[in-house]
Amino acid sequence: MTIHIHMLHPGEIRADIRSLNEAEQTRAASFRFENDARHWTACRSGLRAILGRVLSLPPAEVPLVTGPGGKPCLAPPFADTHFNLSHCRDLALVAVATFPVGIDVEPESRARDLLGCEESFCHPQEIAGLPEDESMRAVGLLEIWNAKEAVLKAHGTGLLTPPQSFAVSFADPSARTYFHPELSTQHIQRLIHPALRHHSAFISSQHPYPGIIYHMEIEAP
Repeated sequence: MTIHIHMLHPGEIRADIRSLNEAEQTRAASFRFENDARHWTACRSGLRAILGRVLSLPPAEVPLVTGPGGKPCLAPPFADTHFNLSHCRDLALVAVATFPVGIDVEPESRARDLLGCEESFCHPQEIAGLPEDESMRAVGLLEIWNAKEAVLKAHGTGLLTPPQSFAVSFADPSARTYFHPELSTQHIQRLIHPALRHHSAFISSQHPYPGIIYHMEIEAP
């Protein structure tokens, strides 16, 4: 089992609105600020270019649909190819696999913004384990948020599942897991790569994916 991860620099992508379907074009047009519309369009164009290469299809013909919980997925006969996209202002990551997967990337600068927000996304067990030192606490909060985003995206529920209703555990780096009374166990792993400097990124799946391969390459459709 292999997960392929592709890196995108949204500012370097030649975004082509013509590669998007009607619903995506409507979404792109709905942004209030042009920079936000350009960023979203670039990430979506990049995603379509990557999936097009995987499926041997032109980007505009990649059959993207919305699955349960609002998670984008591929329509038959390509439904066995799973993917997930996460992006921040200067970076986007796309994970592609033959099983459900979730990925999340955050700028490290976001860590301090999470101070004081513990109860909105942390399980009481997690709050009890956070350090008192503000800098270390901020780093811990970002790690928790980052991992939970990946977990919930892998499940396809996103924030429809309250993130404070479950806890992630980093006790065993080789098999990081989380628990939830109604959801199955997920494995979570931090992504480490020189290109992720100043970022925090996690990937999640039900599989421990011992054969994971990271293609941290710059994609420029």
